[in-house]
Amino acid sequence: MLKSDYRQLEEEESYQTFKTSKMSPRTYELYSHAIHDFLVSTGLDSYNKLVSLDRKDIQSRLMAWIRSNIERGLKAESVRTNLAGIERFFDVNDVIYNKKLVRLQVPSDDQIPGGDVPFTNEDVQSMLSCTTSLRTKALIHFFASTGARPASIIDPVLRKKHIVDMPDGCKAVQIYEGSKSGYWAFLTPEASKALEDYFKSRKLNGEKLDDDSPVFVNVQNATHIKKPYLSGESLKDILHNLMKKAAIDRTKKGNRFDKAVTYGFRKRYNTILKIDNEVNSNIAEKLMGHKKGLDGSYLKPTRQECFVEFAKAIPELSIDKAEKLRLEKLAQDKKISELEAAQKKSAEFELELEKVKMEIARLAAAQAKQTSKKDA
Repeated sequence: MLKSDYRQLEEEESYQTFKTSKMSPRTYELYSHAIHDFLVSTGLDSYNKLVSLDRKDIQSRLMAWIRSNIERGLKAESVRTNLAGIERFFDVNDVIYNKKLVRLQVPSDDQIPGGDVPFTNEDVQSMLSCTTSLRTKALIHFFASTGARPASIIDPVLRKKHIVDMPDGCKAVQIYEGSKSGYWAFLTPEASKALEDYFKSRKLNGEKLDDDSPVFVNVQNATHIKKPYLSGESLKDILHNLMKKAAIDRTKKGNRFDKAVTYGFRKRYNTILKIDNEVNSNIAEKLMGHKKGLDGSYLKPTRQECFVEFAKAIPELSIDKAEKLRLEKLAQDKKISELEAAQKKSAEFELELEKVKMEIARLAAAQAKQTSKKDA
């Protein structure tokens, strides 16, 4: 079925009922793809025909669709996500069938999942060395520095107003603004510079940047197109092609690789934060956008408090070796300055103490002299 046919079918009442139900853009993207896939598997040519099927027909078709997905090598977790989209479609159209019976067809995951291996610094360096695109470099640094999920730049669209300058050449990024899942992430000095270079390039190419400008766009000076911001699919394609060009060593597990296209950055970020014992573990969870136990509801650190913990991991999060050395030297210089300041204070304290002792001795001598005069 052609894309034009899909667009025509999406005008049907049953699909419009689904489309207008409350969900995020990313959820809609995932669910709509699953519904399209299911429609093709049934051999039907209309969404309205789907909702008119009787309950047993729906159940048998769904179970056949699940089996075909498993046979194609799709993991159970992915099947469940796709099934959730189809369930949403039937729910909003008030179609009743035995969900429990259908869900029992999805097997449990008992294998080590793919995508569980983090990128190494060498992997990220290879990717950076294989591109001259300032946008791609900024994207790599963005995900390496924040460990954010792919949806962070599109759900909602990440805009310039969500970027805030921080001390020491860093930047703060407001992820998922307006959502209960929102949190603050941060860019290292080198990631901040990569983003600024990208912005400068867009300005030089005639784009007028303001607070509502997307942080990442599809093309230069993209204000004239319907969706100027970078889509999830485009992001995936950019990184996938770059990984192949950089010859990143990956091992395939079923339909997935051990190093995922975007989550490889997230795994690296999480590993660095958790290994650095100086970073507060609860705030590390906040920097990952995780909700952890009661801390997820009651721990509300400020942006500055989160940044203080993030700053401790900046040297390890930085990609360029020269940048790491620069940061390490700055840290050492700071320690030396603090020690020298402490020594200076100690010396000043000793001097003041000596003055106090001398003053006490003088007063004691004066008191003794006065006592002698009285006795005389």
